[in-house]
Amino acid sequence: MQKIIAIANLVKDWQFKDIQDIASNYQVKRADELTDVDYPNIEIQYGWNADLAEKYKMNGYDSLRWIQVQFAGINQLPKEIVTDQNIQITNMSGIHATPIAETVFGYILNYYRSLHIYKAREQEKHWAYAKHMSLPEKKMLIFGAGNVGKEIARIGQAFGLETVGVNTSGRNVDHFDQTVKTADGFKQVTDANIIVNVLPETDATQAVFNTDFFNRQENQPLFINVGRGSAVVDEDLINALENDRIAYAALDVFNEEPLPRDHPFWTHEKIDVTPHMTGQVEHFAIETYKIFHANLKAYAEKGDLAVNVVSKEKGY
Repeated sequence: MQKIIAIANLVKDWQFKDIQDIASNYQVKRADELTDVDYPNIEIQYGWNADLAEKYKMNGYDSLRWIQVQFAGINQLPKEIVTDQNIQITNMSGIHATPIAETVFGYILNYYRSLHIYKAREQEKHWAYAKHMSLPEKKMLIFGAGNVGKEIARIGQAFGLETVGVNTSGRNVDHFDQTVKTADGFKQVTDANIIVNVLPETDATQAVFNTDFFNRQENQPLFINVGRGSAVVDEDLINALENDRIAYAALDVFNEEPLPRDHPFWTHEKIDVTPHMTGQVEHFAIETYKIFHANLKAYAEKGDLAVNVVSKEKGY
């Protein structure tokens, strides 16, 4: 039986033809064309969704050797796939850096220049000044100094911010004035004005933004979460806002998504909610295909993968 490349990501017609040309010894099928008998013959999976997870669970994935997911994290994949040493995983880390960074500074400027207040006053035709702050010489603490964190830091330095990055080793990273180890970032850097979380979801990043963390903050910072919702204890964040340990929060990721309609985040006056949109890329099919194309060529020619190979030990 001919091996299959299954496509669940958005692809243009010319990209589909390109895949067929590069991997001419494979059958290439879109996800909506797959039947149950196809799943045991899928070797390469481009893109992932919940429907695929159910289908693989029912039909098995003994022939699956490589998944190219269309996102940066791998927490959406079933654990049995993540732990299977026969299945390699590559991600789209890097393509989301620009839109996420743009949105982070949208949140920051919205708060620092009181644009959210003026929008509310516009409805009332109320002409009055609100509080204004500027960014130069403020300190930004970024948890996660990878591609996204570096882009946020680069723009932050252009605004005159002092940028402090948090990574596992504390090694120096471009665009950060200082980098610290993870433990130090949580316990010793307590004077930030802006805190941004872009950490991936791992066992070590569960519920790390909690009462202990918020109570250490000295400058009533703006808190932004564009990493994973599981990093935040929701009730603790609300308490920190109400006790003025945190000034304001902009949240794009949540413990449960979609965010339930009765969740208090929706109506809290000190919280901005967006629907996990910061990583949305304008030319998604083109940007994601660049990574898949590089990997498919390497895989077809040498059986190796070229870029964005996920470490299963680290989870990213």
